[in-house]
Amino acid sequence: MFPRPGNYWFIFPWIAFIPWYGMLIAMLACWAGQGHPIYWFMHTDQFPVYISHIGATNLKPLFISCAAWQGLGYVIMVALEYFQRSGHWPFKLPYTYHDDLEKSNDSSIMESNYIEALIQKKYVMPPFFTKHERNLVWASFVLGSIGELALLMCTIFSTNTYPRVHSSMVGIFCAFVGLSVICHVAQYMTMGRHYAVVHPLTSSEDIGKDTRWNEWHGHVWNKYTISGLLKAFWVIAAFVWAICFACLEDRSTTACFEWLLAFWFGLYFIIVSVDWYIGGRYTQSKYFHQITITENLNYYKYNQLNAL
Repeated sequence: MFPRPGNYWFIFPWIAFIPWYGMLIAMLACWAGQGHPIYWFMHTDQFPVYISHIGATNLKPLFISCAAWQGLGYVIMVALEYFQRSGHWPFKLPYTYHDDLEKSNDSSIMESNYIEALIQKKYVMPPFFTKHERNLVWASFVLGSIGELALLMCTIFSTNTYPRVHSSMVGIFCAFVGLSVICHVAQYMTMGRHYAVVHPLTSSEDIGKDTRWNEWHGHVWNKYTISGLLKAFWVIAAFVWAICFACLEDRSTTACFEWLLAFWFGLYFIIVSVDWYIGGRYTQSKYFHQITITENLNYYKYNQLNAL
């Protein structure tokens, strides 16, 4: 049904978020099985109750462990985005482009080997076009780490015992993970803008045109731009629902928005998984062998390869 993947890294986001969905479903099932109780530490009657209310009961170990798993998975997922596009890993791959350099000092050979080097899996996914994209991934990693650590603290400091600390950690989690995703959106939109002017479907007058950050030319509707817009829609929807969760007065309504946000969070992992599936197959793309990076484009990793 689907073409064979170039690699299997795209499975990792699913491993990261499925236990999170399992936790949410298990919590709802247990709460329903108990007859939809209003817990002793709650001050109002509401339907449904908050996730943290169920997590403050005997299901607290489940709450902590699954939140920690998801948090660690998110942070590793952002790191893997960097490593797959950076051209190097924490461990050495069987082949690197520099291995060819040791065999020959002829720069023309190195230029002609550019496509071959990518095929030999120095890059698991197409590399960054500029250092800005690399820096955005780093920022996403730092911000996401802070946000996910706050989520872990949120599960440890239960709402029935530490209500103020719990609420503060929820706010930090939403803010920092939201900023982390925004960095990811900016990374893909930036890559889409650069990819647009080297795409084989770009018109002749736009091919190789170096553009400012606010200018778009060429084949704008490419895989990076579409992914960036999907993530942007995800962020906007999450932001609106987070405002509703924080500002509405009816607790039953705000609890519904909290559950909606929790399940919505898992969709982000699915979008990333699709990115990696498509990215891992870039050497099988019908346009891959037609891409040309012109000399006037200051494209980071691509220029590094051609300079060898």
